[in-house]
Amino acid sequence: MKKSKNNILPNQKEASRRPEHISTVIDPNNVPAFLKSYLEGKLFYIKTFGCQANIRDEEIMAGYLSLAGMTRTEDPKMADLAVINTCAVRENAEDKVFGEIGSFKVNHQRNKEFLLVIAGCVMQEDGVALQLTHTYPWISLIIGTHDVHNLLPLLNNVVKKQQSLINVRSFASEIVENMPSNRLSSFQAFVNISYGCDKYCTYCIVPYTRGRERSRKAIDVINECKKLSDEGYKEICLLGQNVNSYGLDLDDGTNFASLLEEVAKLGMPRVKFLTSYPSQFSDDMIEVMAKYSNIVPWLHFPVQSGSTSCLKRMGRRYTREEYLDKVRKIREKIPNIALTTDIIVGFPGETDEEFEDTLSLCKEVRYSSAFTFIYSARQGTPAAKMEQLDPAIQHERFDRLKAVIEETTAEHSLTMVGKTFDVLVIGPSKKNGEVLTGYADNGKPVNFKGPEYLTGCIVPVKILETHVYALMGELAEDPLILKAKEVAFHMSRDPLLKEYLALDEAIRNDESIKAIANKIVIEKKAMAENFTNSEEHSKHKANYIEALESLKNNPLVSNRNELISLVEERLLAIRDSIR
Repeated sequence: MKKSKNNILPNQKEASRRPEHISTVIDPNNVPAFLKSYLEGKLFYIKTFGCQANIRDEEIMAGYLSLAGMTRTEDPKMADLAVINTCAVRENAEDKVFGEIGSFKVNHQRNKEFLLVIAGCVMQEDGVALQLTHTYPWISLIIGTHDVHNLLPLLNNVVKKQQSLINVRSFASEIVENMPSNRLSSFQAFVNISYGCDKYCTYCIVPYTRGRERSRKAIDVINECKKLSDEGYKEICLLGQNVNSYGLDLDDGTNFASLLEEVAKLGMPRVKFLTSYPSQFSDDMIEVMAKYSNIVPWLHFPVQSGSTSCLKRMGRRYTREEYLDKVRKIREKIPNIALTTDIIVGFPGETDEEFEDTLSLCKEVRYSSAFTFIYSARQGTPAAKMEQLDPAIQHERFDRLKAVIEETTAEHSLTMVGKTFDVLVIGPSKKNGEVLTGYADNGKPVNFKGPEYLTGCIVPVKILETHVYALMGELAEDPLILKAKEVAFHMSRDPLLKEYLALDEAIRNDESIKAIANKIVIEKKAMAENFTNSEEHSKHKANYIEALESLKNNPLVSNRNELISLVEERLLAIRDSIR
């Protein structure tokens, strides 16, 4: 494939600009006719690295490729088109990406029409895209995080012109709604509420790869969540690089606490969110979390360091004391909450005293689990220019921190033994097909024996023992009863069934229909009493037929009758979908 001369290349300095105006664009879901004919019936493969935001991008890209007539394959060797969705948060994530790109040389050699797309955060870094196209000539298209919605028109240009293309904008001035989506789960869903970040922590590259903070309109978020609720999803995770600052850029009074409350009111069994910035975690948010039982008692609360001086070098806008005060407030209102966190070990300039502050904070907070990382310098961030620590010191501290986290994790898990928790079943364990794995509402992984048909159900599990990072339990109810409850759940969520039941309720409460029904009973009885009197029998029969016709022509009844066949079809579909 020829090299393209019309490349759009990223610039990290430009990426820090805030667009003057953010517009909302409705995607029409159009597929270029030429591309449709080219891709129809072919197979695509997507490999995603990194965070939940990247997973959500994968679902959207899969949605676009499906619109173009492609089918997904889990075998990369079978793919006619492959997408590698990259992550820039850690250096080793980039190394893995380069290995993945190399593995697709075989596809290119076997199939000259093979298309390889590289997407995601790494592509937003200065110089990377050009370097990749020079090193790996079988790359067809490189896009960044701001052009997921342009995947099909860009692919159309690549295929039509037979030229590779780099299209990586430095920043976005629009929020795109109505993008197609092939969700990876039928019961768990990620919902973006905002994009980008304005915090500019000195170690983090996200503001440069995802852009400045842009909030979706609340009504668009709520409508998406409502649709997921109607479709029977069990869990929604609201996504933002910093959910706490949601709405600040909208200037309409919207904030995350109010959005979270509106989503909770939809009745989704489980609502959670990622990720929170400690200094912006408001008292209103604590109140909302405490108020709604379907907002899970779990909070990911990144601290990064337990030292105020280290936090200052990191560009984190809170102190150790302020963080601990937030934790105290949260636990006062939500005593059963499970707190998890992110911690960076070996940040530039970290002293022994600063590291000891991190250890003591972890012992004080008693996290239920934590993601711990050895600091990894990211090119283009201020921390990369600071004096770096000896790797041996970093690894020694990491091991010590890991021991403390394992201690608090084990302690939290032990408190669950003997108690029964609602567990969302993810599916059979990879190690043992007879064992199901799922998550309690506090985020803890739970394994127990049970039939595979419980996948996607929320089931009660009594915890029997703990293995620190995972718990073992047993079902606290008959699985067939639980499956029946699952059917009832889906029926209660289905919009068509809701409409039918609402009509049925309206019919039962309508006074005119009650009068007609009463007349039908009276005339039917009179027909029986006057069976030997032909004249009276005929009169009451005529009245009976007239009442039946009147009932049939009543708008409420006729609407319900029209729905009956559709309802029967939907019930069959629900039955088949949850087998």
